[in-house]
Amino acid sequence: MSEIFLYNTNKNGETKLNVWCAFPAVYKFGMSALGYLTVFQQIDMIDGIYAERIFTDTEKTNINPYNVDVIAFSFSFELDYLGILEILKKYKIPFLSKDRDENFPLIYAGGPVVSANPEPFADFFDFIMIGDAEPDIKKIFETLRDNKELTKSEKLDLLNNIEGIYVPVKKDKNYTVRKAHSDLKTCVATPVLTEESFFPNTYIIEIERGCPNSCGFCLTSYINTPVRFAPYEKIIEQLETGLKYTDKIALLGAQICAHPKIDDICAYIIDKIDNEKKLEVTVSSLRADYVSDKILEMLHKCGQNTATIAIEAGSERLRKVINKNLNKADIFNIVDKMVKYGFSGLKMYGIIGLPSETYEDLDEFVNLCKEIKQKYKGFSLIPSFSTFVPKAHTPFQYAERENINILEKKNEYIKKQFARIGIKARTSSVKWDCIQYILSKGTRELTPFLIEAYNNGGSIGAFKTAYKDLYNMNIFDDKNNKNIYEETLPWDFIKYPKCNKYLKSEYERLLALT
Repeated sequence: MSEIFLYNTNKNGETKLNVWCAFPAVYKFGMSALGYLTVFQQIDMIDGIYAERIFTDTEKTNINPYNVDVIAFSFSFELDYLGILEILKKYKIPFLSKDRDENFPLIYAGGPVVSANPEPFADFFDFIMIGDAEPDIKKIFETLRDNKELTKSEKLDLLNNIEGIYVPVKKDKNYTVRKAHSDLKTCVATPVLTEESFFPNTYIIEIERGCPNSCGFCLTSYINTPVRFAPYEKIIEQLETGLKYTDKIALLGAQICAHPKIDDICAYIIDKIDNEKKLEVTVSSLRADYVSDKILEMLHKCGQNTATIAIEAGSERLRKVINKNLNKADIFNIVDKMVKYGFSGLKMYGIIGLPSETYEDLDEFVNLCKEIKQKYKGFSLIPSFSTFVPKAHTPFQYAERENINILEKKNEYIKKQFARIGIKARTSSVKWDCIQYILSKGTRELTPFLIEAYNNGGSIGAFKTAYKDLYNMNIFDDKNNKNIYEETLPWDFIKYPKCNKYLKSEYERLLALT
């Protein structure tokens, strides 16, 4: 592949440790994943380590598979585990840590899935990073480099002493691990550019991490606390670096509009464009009550005709229940601004099946879009919905998920109601969302069923077959969904700044708003 490396390793000495940085999908997706590429860069810059990127479609490797010492997996979505097992199988590596002796590499994972609840996948890995990778990634791999001759067990003993590292075989009833935390004083950006990525030649700059709004369902609001903003000067430095190689820039963050210098950042980019610099800039989802004129001016000048906002729920009542303090006036205000700056449409994201949701709440989403359509002729609306999945370490970890039949009926209802006003609504697969739900709240008892589902092709049918024994255990059959409010949670051993006592009280506060 044609690639441009934007960093220099400046390494000295011979190679002492061979590392595969593995992404559980094809090359084009991996090369658009900033977190994965950042970890690769950090490992690649350590003296005495040779790092190679591996994907599910990798055909030839520079390192002989028998000489690999560590495989570091990026794990961003629950179903990524299928790609992880695919790579292990391809190189004839046993799936389970207990089946891998000294002749096999150590298997490591990091990312939001295992930072929230690693237990359904814990048996696959020798060690896991909980939280941000930046503070400890160098220490982890220097430890492995300097202690290569130790046994697997001895290496894991050393890693177990590093903050943020979870070693599943060491877990007992008193085991705890605290999240590793980065202060984000630097500004993370794309280290390798390629035309072959999903976002071709796009230089991604992370300008903030976390979200200050703390919606009750939102994982990033709670596992990435406190919210952190990259310094303005560092962002501008990265922007100038990226512009040396490409005219495509992406600003990344769960809530970029909350950056205290966002208008200054946008003004800097506008100045570039006004001075005849061709430039395309994209951003992640916007929050309606935060969007300034400067952001929209910048986006439109960069060629954007549509933007995305997440309103989650159609009624103000339900938005209050999920702590999404967004009112109808805020939504109309952003549409007013978008029309003013020449935008042609708006993508709106919602969630079906939120706690206390009624059909009246769904109707209000449709009515809201109907009013926008009537007021702004020719302005397109693209609503899309997924179904609610409770996530660990959020207040809604205590909430129940409605069963498949109810959610499928709601999906069909919302599509029909939008069709009546001439709008096509997109909905996610309820069955796949159910699989995500099971994995997000599961334990190690799922391990054999995950393997069976993979071996049977990883389809919905494969999961149904694999989970047939779990129907009697009330795990897969969400018709018998149970509230886990008073039970010990599988992820209780992971310590985040906002503890379960706080999350319980916040959940009770939000439910009281119904």
